[in-house]
Amino acid sequence: MVRSSESEAGLDTSTTEAAGAPLQPRRLLSRGPDDTARIGWGIGARLRPGDCLALEGGLGSGKTTLTQGIVAGAGGGEDVRSPTFLLHAVHPGRVTVHHLDLYRLPQTADLRALGLDEFLEEGAAVVEWAERTSREWFNGVIRIAVLGPTDREFRLSLPAHLVEPAPDA
Repeated sequence: MVRSSESEAGLDTSTTEAAGAPLQPRRLLSRGPDDTARIGWGIGARLRPGDCLALEGGLGSGKTTLTQGIVAGAGGGEDVRSPTFLLHAVHPGRVTVHHLDLYRLPQTADLRALGLDEFLEEGAAVVEWAERTSREWFNGVIRIAVLGPTDREFRLSLPAHLVEPAPDA
């Protein structure tokens, strides 16, 4: 069961900014992988070329499961695995999603050297372990906290187009 907990948790709903755009803060709770994938699907359904999302959370927190949902929502395939050893995977769909995993890179990873600026010209990017690089790339941040064996809290700071209903929905 996906549940918004903005009022219950006392979340500050004033907008913040990242990469110069106002962000809409939100907290969502997930009771398991299916909920996590649904949260991702909702984001992916609204994803646009140029969007670059930072995913932050420890090992096993659900970053890849969330990305599977994002890719599905963006019209991509089902074979989404963490590209820890490849660094970069491409998932074509309505919007091509570039999935990067910075876990094995140094704390000051240079995303321009990985080609992120070129990826964002024609698609969107989801970056796991985003805390290893500069915030300038990201127009949205998703922090994942582990609450229990399957329970997760997602703290989203996303541009309005990723949290509001899609125009044709």
